[in-house]
Parts: sequence; structure tokens; C-alpha cells
Amino acid sequence: MAVLGDDDVGLFVSAGGFTKDAHDEARTQEKRRVTLVDLERLVDLWIEHYSHLDEPARRRLPLQPIWFLAPQS
Repeated sequence: MAVLGDDDVGLFVSAGGFTKDAHDEARTQEKRRVTLVDLERLVDLWIEHYSHLDEPARRRLPLQPIWFLAPQS
């Protein structure tokens, strides 16, 4: 947080998640916008925007769809 100036936007990514204090701190920022992204959210964002990425970006974390048959209801 110390490196963010007033009216800056911060993005913090952690594979280990965030503590309640970290979430509270991010929420209470008045002049800075801070977004916390855990590993699950990072993967969700990667899947959501994968089709919009260029080929070098896709090679960093390639995705392959896996199709399966679902039982009939």
C-alpha cells in the first residue's frame, strides 16, 4: 500500500489468499482503489478473457477444453 499514491489503482495477487485484515484494508481505502485477486479469481479471469489474449499470452498458461457427457435429467 505504501507505494500507491493518492487516486492510484492497485492490484494485489496472491496464490495463498488474503487475511481478513487485508480485505478490510482494501475496502477502507478512500483515495486508492485496491483490488485483491486470489488464485481462484485469477484462474476465473484467465478463462473469461482467454479468447481475447494474443498467442504469446496464451502460451503462458494454455487452456484446453475437456468435454464430457452429462447424465440426462
